[in-house]
Amino acid sequence: MMETKINGFLDRNQNQKGLSIIEALVSSVIVGIGFVAIFQMVNYSVNSINVSGERTKATYLVSMIAEGMVGYRDSVGGISKADEGNVIYIDGQPHLKKIGSDPDKCKKFAEYYKDLGTGDDGCGGGPDTEIEKINISKCADKKEIERAGYQEFYNEDDPYNSGLGHAAGNKINKWKIILDEDQVLKCKSADVQRNTKDFKTIKMFEQCAWSGTGYACDLNNSNVLDSAMYLGRIQINLNGGKKRKYLYFQADFRPKMNDGGG
Repeated sequence: MMETKINGFLDRNQNQKGLSIIEALVSSVIVGIGFVAIFQMVNYSVNSINVSGERTKATYLVSMIAEGMVGYRDSVGGISKADEGNVIYIDGQPHLKKIGSDPDKCKKFAEYYKDLGTGDDGCGGGPDTEIEKINISKCADKKEIERAGYQEFYNEDDPYNSGLGHAAGNKINKWKIILDEDQVLKCKSADVQRNTKDFKTIKMFEQCAWSGTGYACDLNNSNVLDSAMYLGRIQINLNGGKKRKYLYFQADFRPKMNDGGG
């Protein structure tokens, strides 16, 4: 009787030889699927953290530049430190005194930046050829920036002291260096020529409600009660152009001194 039970038990086990292997394989597959899902979640979380960090840095940079433009709005573009004492204001507009001749008309920071590259951005209507507006559409590293010649305008030990010799130009070049380097903000989706959709631009617009003789604004706005209002726009694209951060702000204004507008 006992022998019969033992033989029956052994026969049952012999019929179930492959079940343990199949169960182990199925379990391994299930565990593997779980690990794959976990790895995907971790990868998504890491990417989300990176994107969030880049957006936070972009927000900080946009605010920093806007505050800098507002804070330096009374700086006169193209004026050296030695000539600062010779600046006078006529009808709210800065002029540079000259011995034996009429003073040269100058421009404050916002108007100076707006007119960069037009040939009429310096005192006396002359061009400031050493600096240009910020419009970055390529990824760059520090070595490329140095080869481009920016290092002569930028001192790492003293960022506010540069070869340009005037505050407005120093500020603009400082912002250009910060935005141009592939360090503060990571530059993605660059092609062989390092062109990218992660571009950074700073634009300045002039608004007014009317136009005087020989004078025209970029935008007409009947709600502007001053002679002119300067509106800045900063845009930074991130993550291959999929995310963007931009800010409009009032950079400065020119008071209305008479009924003739400008």
